[in-house]
Amino acid sequence: MYCTQAMTMHDKICTQAQIWGFICECDAQGKGQIFPQKTTERWKMQLAEDRWLLIVGDVPQILFQSVGALVFLERRLQGQKH
Repeated sequence: MYCTQAMTMHDKICTQAQIWGFICECDAQGKGQIFPQKTTERWKMQLAEDRWLLIVGDVPQILFQSVGALVFLERRLQGQKH
């Protein structure tokens, strides 16, 4: 999933998220979104300019820089293994 023509850091995060099994899509404006594998989990990450916005239950929570977004996804992945 590449929402822009050039591969950016954000595209690399989406690529890594897909490797880990998360769902990556583009919204109507072409911005990246990352969703959990399990539909019962109520969070998503949405690209907001140069950061990733974590939304839980339709309530914005925190803006992550790229590294923080990867750490969050990695921890979600580790939590699924337990």
